[in-house]
Amino acid sequence: MENSENSVDAKSIRNSDIKPFHGSKSMDSGISSQNDNTYKMDYPEMGLCIIINNKNFNKSTGMAPRSGTDVDAANLQETFRNLKYEVRIQNDLTREKIVELLRGVSKEDHSKRSSFVCVLLSHGDEGVIYGTNGPVDLTKLTSFFRGDNCRSLAGKPKLFFIQVTTPGETQRTGPGSSSRSVRC
Repeated sequence: MENSENSVDAKSIRNSDIKPFHGSKSMDSGISSQNDNTYKMDYPEMGLCIIINNKNFNKSTGMAPRSGTDVDAANLQETFRNLKYEVRIQNDLTREKIVELLRGVSKEDHSKRSSFVCVLLSHGDEGVIYGTNGPVDLTKLTSFFRGDNCRSLAGKPKLFFIQVTTPGETQRTGPGSSSRSVRC
């Protein structure tokens, strides 16, 4: 594995090495001593799931509202709660508030948590996600959770799910809708 600032605390996992996990009790480094390609998932808490759901954007951006995103956020909330995650949803955040939120979450004590999940629902483009007032670099957001910046998540899985509507893309106008669409 390369030793760059983006690979700090990274692990590669082959498909054949993926195993089911269950949250429970221990609190050590998070790396399994039996097989270096697995994560220890038996901490007292499964983890924290942050969902950032940006639907409405400042007029100055020229970006249309993201229809259907509230249904997606609700479904994600239910899914991660069923997986025993603590779920926090934030709606319509500016780029500054996104940075502030994720920087703050990275400073929390995650030592009793098995993992971290962040879901970003917004407009976006290659390498950026849009706050309600403009873009923020994804590398900046994910860097808060690197092992050297967030010690209590070092050696633990940090999952980022990014669902964006890109400029000019046709988006659905309602949950599950494919017949009516609007340009972004």
